[in-house]
Amino acid sequence: MDFLIVNGEVVSKAKANLTGFLWNEPFIMVQKLWFGFGGIPLFQENLKQIEKQFRTFNQQLPNLFKNERELFRLTKRMLNKNKYYRSGYVSFQFFISPKEINSLITCCALPEFNFPISEQGLLVNFAETRKNSQLKLGAYKCHNLNLWNAAKAEVQNSQLNSSILLNEKEMVCEGISSNIFMIKDGILVTPSLESGCYNDVLRSAILSLAKKLNLKTIEVPEIKKDHLFEMDEVFFLSEEQGVNWILGIENKRFVHELSEQIHEELNIYLKNRVS
Repeated sequence: MDFLIVNGEVVSKAKANLTGFLWNEPFIMVQKLWFGFGGIPLFQENLKQIEKQFRTFNQQLPNLFKNERELFRLTKRMLNKNKYYRSGYVSFQFFISPKEINSLITCCALPEFNFPISEQGLLVNFAETRKNSQLKLGAYKCHNLNLWNAAKAEVQNSQLNSSILLNEKEMVCEGISSNIFMIKDGILVTPSLESGCYNDVLRSAILSLAKKLNLKTIEVPEIKKDHLFEMDEVFFLSEEQGVNWILGIENKRFVHELSEQIHEELNIYLKNRVS
């Protein structure tokens, strides 16, 4: 990446001076968007989620992020100047302090054209870290980062690739940086928002797309760990992490079939969003 956007201005990475962003001990909020198919398919949805988070923190959204058209134009200009024409990620970062709010927009490229999907299945465990389902901020990445980092640390230097997080009631909640979806006998099951789960911008889209594959969808507030071992297929999914199918939990192994079909439908959906 050679170019980025600093407080609404496209500048070269070499000339960007970000030292002042870390003064006054700012709270840092990050929103990551996937770009591809010649556009940023979920741009509007991400912007709405950013607005909700700013309202929750009783903060004023920077003026640039109130002007969707101009923000999109600048972001596309940054991608073009970096010659990122296939796919990748755009990161909106906010440095929020009592005195000021600074914004930084960066990007990175991916080699593939379609929305990311893992080739290798994940071996996962149940994290020791627990999530409080009563906190309304639990739906957002900014609140979850410390929890997710703690879960990552638990599996570091092990044969495990990731973890499933439970809430304080010992009910299945989410994956690290992802929503979790389970399939059994043609039914797609996922924790409901009452579980305290992460609410990625793709979550509702996946529930809708599943119906095209004749999958019945159910959102459940209380999914016990034991229920996972009864499933045929389990996968993580989020805009930031892509589709990651789960190979196994402990001694249980899962198939890998419908998650690929959901990924195909998702690519069609995202492509249509920019056409």
